[in-house]
Amino acid sequence: MKKVLIILLTLCLLVSLFFFIQATDLGMVLVLIEKIRYKFLILLLITFVAYLMATISWQFTLGKQFRSISTGRLFLIRHLGETVGMFNPTSIIGGDALKAFLLEDQHIPKKTALWSVFFSRMILILSQVLLFISSLIALLIQHPHLQQAGMQLQQAALYPVLFTKWKTFQLKCKESFRDLPLQLRENKKMLVFSALFAILHWVFGGLEFYFILKFLGLKVSMTEALVVDLGVVLFKSAGAFIPAQIGVEEYGNKFMLLAIGIPSAQIWITASILRRARQLVWIAFGILIYFILFRKSKYLNPSHDGNIVRQS
Repeated sequence: MKKVLIILLTLCLLVSLFFFIQATDLGMVLVLIEKIRYKFLILLLITFVAYLMATISWQFTLGKQFRSISTGRLFLIRHLGETVGMFNPTSIIGGDALKAFLLEDQHIPKKTALWSVFFSRMILILSQVLLFISSLIALLIQHPHLQQAGMQLQQAALYPVLFTKWKTFQLKCKESFRDLPLQLRENKKMLVFSALFAILHWVFGGLEFYFILKFLGLKVSMTEALVVDLGVVLFKSAGAFIPAQIGVEEYGNKFMLLAIGIPSAQIWITASILRRARQLVWIAFGILIYFILFRKSKYLNPSHDGNIVRQS
């Protein structure tokens, strides 16, 4: 049964990946990469740092098991889980489940693995929403003429998305309410550090958008870049059931750039293509991780149970 489920999941991932690549103008991707040349490497480096910050944030939620696994190995596990989540109909649920399984495979106690994945995701959600709200308020204070953007955000149903994210956070906390106070007390200091690195993760995500717009000849503030990036993430969350959020991210880019006063269609299309190009590189890396490092995991390969086979 396990083998059948894994085969079905793999087929689902491959089909989703096919549609993702089909929806990506590879010719335009190559043209843009050729145009910005080495600057594309800067985008990849910024994304790497953002992913690294999220990994360290997750590592702090392991509590006493903090040093039981290297940051590098955890980075690979997280990236594989996020890649699967991107092309999985169950979205982050499937990706986070895989992370927990792979943590167990690294001799992390099951309860610790599950709690760390839970806390990591909740900290990311909470820090994302709070940073978005604070950045948006700061932007509206700095640029009062953009207050119309607040009305546009409401009309685009982004506020309901924020409300949904918050309700999801509350629901997940209630599901684990029985053990939550104890876990919070035992890992209070570690969770504070986790939250700090989660914030850094989102800041570097905003920095990516800042440089993309800079490479396209636009001058924007870091606050504006943060609002755009975090707003796009919220749009993607609303369309999480769509594999790779095909079309959702592009709409998010278009709307959020319009909200900060950048109406040019060419800009949001170009920015979307560059972000897809960056995604293609990291997706390829995620697939590489699977085939080289984790294909022998007992959770990814049912024929391997982690035990030494006795020779007859």
